[in-house]
Amino acid sequence: MNSEFVSDEPEETLTDLFAEANGTVYLTNADAEDVERLVAAAGDYEGDLPEVRVLGVGEELRKVRRDFLVASRAADLVNDGALAMREREPTRNTTVFAAESSVYVPIEIDGVDGTVITRADEFVADAFDWASHNWDDAERFSLRTPPLSAVRETMDTEFVTEARGDFDRVLDTAADARDTSELDEVMASLLVAAKHELLHYDLSKWGEDLGLASKATFSRKKGQLEEMGVITTQKETLEMGRPRQRLVFTDDYREQVDENGLSNLIANVVY
Repeated sequence: MNSEFVSDEPEETLTDLFAEANGTVYLTNADAEDVERLVAAAGDYEGDLPEVRVLGVGEELRKVRRDFLVASRAADLVNDGALAMREREPTRNTTVFAAESSVYVPIEIDGVDGTVITRADEFVADAFDWASHNWDDAERFSLRTPPLSAVRETMDTEFVTEARGDFDRVLDTAADARDTSELDEVMASLLVAAKHELLHYDLSKWGEDLGLASKATFSRKKGQLEEMGVITTQKETLEMGRPRQRLVFTDDYREQVDENGLSNLIANVVY
């Protein structure tokens, strides 16, 4: 069998696969980490991406959905036609990337990543046909997450220009310690809104219209931050309609943000 082993980082190997693939690529038996690596590599790739069809167990795909940064970037790939996901029953089969001309098999030995690549015609054809058949039998999986590009674009148009940059920085801070952080996309939005003193109604309506979260979720998360003493609200009287709540930091946290920035506050509050 015509095979080779490469010890490059997984993202580098995926870049080679994207460049080589001519048509659909199947990722079989994917777990959440496989999808995260795929999304990262696809985001950095500068050429035309093939369509990657991900087959995974439901619980692993739901882990992806719960990680907003990964899920929202994956949603961009779905919108671009570069990614599709389906759910299947657990299997003992090995995780592989099956293309029409090659099969890439990620492996890890004693903490060291590598990939076995084969281009043996018969084996590759059988693997591709097997993946295609299983794809046809699998159930469509929805990320239920708005594309990150849509979040950024609408934040630019709906709120002050600086809000988008702050939102990106907050998410990056949370991503560095997501295993120990209580911060999610809704809390991130609320903290950014408090920095720029936005109306809670405007923020929650934006989030619900976009599909980020419901107004009820925004209210619940706002209550958590209020109980922690991080934010409070000021009543905003309107010419017509009921008064609205303007999100602001409490005095102590406003001083922290002014002196050390929003990312520093997040590190002290939500970990």
